[in-house]
Formats: sequence, C-alpha cells, structure tokens
Amino acid sequence: MSQQSLSLILILHVLRAHVTDSEPSLPQRPFTMTAKVGQTVNLTCHHSYEVEFVASYFWYKQSVGEIPKLIDIQSCQGDGCKFISKKGHGKGELLLEIRNVQANDSGSYYCAERDGYQPLQNGPTLLVGDSSTKKTAVLIFVPPAQLDVNDTVPLVCLVSGVSSNQIAIFWNISGLVTEGSSDPGTMEGDGTYSIRSHVMVSGETWKSGAVCTCIVELGTPGQYWTKSVSNPKATEKWKEWCRQTIYIGITVLVILILLLVLISIWSCKNDTSEDRDRGSHNETLSERRQHEGRKERHMGDHRQTDRNLKTQRGIQSQGGPLYASLDLAALEKRSKKKNRK
Repeated sequence: MSQQSLSLILILHVLRAHVTDSEPSLPQRPFTMTAKVGQTVNLTCHHSYEVEFVASYFWYKQSVGEIPKLIDIQSCQGDGCKFISKKGHGKGELLLEIRNVQANDSGSYYCAERDGYQPLQNGPTLLVGDSSTKKTAVLIFVPPAQLDVNDTVPLVCLVSGVSSNQIAIFWNISGLVTEGSSDPGTMEGDGTYSIRSHVMVSGETWKSGAVCTCIVELGTPGQYWTKSVSNPKATEKWKEWCRQTIYIGITVLVILILLLVLISIWSCKNDTSEDRDRGSHNETLSERRQHEGRKERHMGDHRQTDRNLKTQRGIQSQGGPLYASLDLAALEKRSKKKNRK
C-alpha cells in the first residue's frame, strides 16, 4: 500500500472521528503513561467492536505540533522488532508493545481499523524520561479580582523550564478532571520549553470559590507537578466569615467562662451560708441539750433531796435513831417499874 493511500485513509479516519456520530464510541478521558528509558510498555486502545484480526488495524503516533504518523509494524517480524501489535485481554482491546522505549517515543498514540468502519480511537499519551530541570516552574494566571465574571472564566497554566515539549497537562476543577487546551510550546533562549494550557471555568463555579488545580506530568512515574488557585473574592469572603466566626466564638466562650465563674461564686456563697446555718443550728441544739442536761441534773438533785428528807422524816416518825433519842433516866424508870411488877 502506497504512502498516499495511507495518508488518505488517515484523513478519512480523522474526518469520521469529528463528523460521524452514528457509530457507537467510548467516552474519552485524559490518560497518560510514563516510563523510564529502556523499559518495555504496552499501550491499550479500546474499540467498540471485538478485535478479531490484529493485522486489520493501524497504529499512529502524534508528536506535539505534528500530524499523526503511521507506525510501520508489518515490515518487522521476529523478536527484534520494536513495535508489536497484539490482542488485549478484553474483546475490544488492542495492544501496542513498545520495547526499549526512548525519549523520542513520547507522544500520543491512536489506533484505527484498516477498512475504516470505525473512527480513529484514542490511545494513551506516552511520556518517556523526566523532562524537568532546575528551572522548571508551574504558574496559573487568573483574571483580575475587580473583573465582573458572568459566563466563563479563562485560566492559563504556564509550565516553564522543561527540557521537552512532550508533557501532559490536565486540570482538576473542583473534582472534575479535564484536559484543557495546550499549545506546542515555545523554546526559550536557554534551550528549555515554556508550554501553556487553557481552560474555561463557569462563572458560577468560579464565584463559589472552587479550587482549580493544574496537574503536570513530566515523565517521572508516579510524580506530578501541581498548582492550585481559587477566586480571590471568594477567598476574602471565606476569610471574613472565618474571622467573624472566630470573633463570635471567642465572645461566646468568654461569656460562658464568666457565667461559670459567677455560678461558682454563687455556689460557694450558698455552701458557706448553709455551713453557717448548719453550725448555728448545731450550736443551738448543743446549748439546748446542755440546758436540758443541767435542768435534768437539777431536777435529779431536787428529787434526791426530797427522797433524803422523806427518809429522815420517816425515821424520826418511828422514834428516830436510838443513839439520837436515848434517854437514860426514862429507861431506868421503866426498868424499875417492870421489876416491881
């Protein structure tokens, strides 16, 4: 098949991808793979129909700022081939195995059926090697704070100081991931690239203070560069609300502390008054008991005195004690009378 025929087929696939909407297609979302130089990677391309014959499909690679180019797979046979197309685990999966990947293998990959029954399908973007340098930086430019935003807000993420323009830039707008629109990049005087990515955010989302994050992949597996911004006005409103909330909270806390102190003082005073009343009551009871005791002792002494007096009177009424009322003369007269008789 000639190169002109392949180019014509590619153009037809691209047109079908943009025009045809009757064919079922899978939703596309940002997908990037990173790899180190020398590794072997497998890129997956999904089709809406079952992949039956691998030879019936083309693979394309697109570098930044260039059109997709056909990958020559058919001319190489055997274990020494760099690119190998094969079936995936799923019915509609097609795999492209790339061995001993190099930095120039970085790019976006696509697959398409030779007969053109299906539109061009997106594969992953492959990033090989780390493109970061000591000068790498990520910045986000936002509209002026005084600008009245109604419909949409443009945000620009600038990635500078990278060694290659083959990087991946995504956006996370309040949890929603989107790819945005990136330019091919500009080479600076020091040989590094500066690349911009644009995204439009709805005015409602921007006014609500949503966090907008620019996510940059430079080829290092598992590592990302990120930068986040939000509406300055919404941030100021949030800070003001926080300040007011803190002020109100401190005021309420002070009032509660004062109330607790007053309640404690009042409780202490009541306890002291109760202790005094209890002490006075106890003293009154003690005095009353002492008075009753003294009264009982006095009455006992009085009763004892009465008993003693009654005893003495009883004794005296019986003649009293013999030694106290002994009358010798009377006794002698009585004894003489008895003797005479």
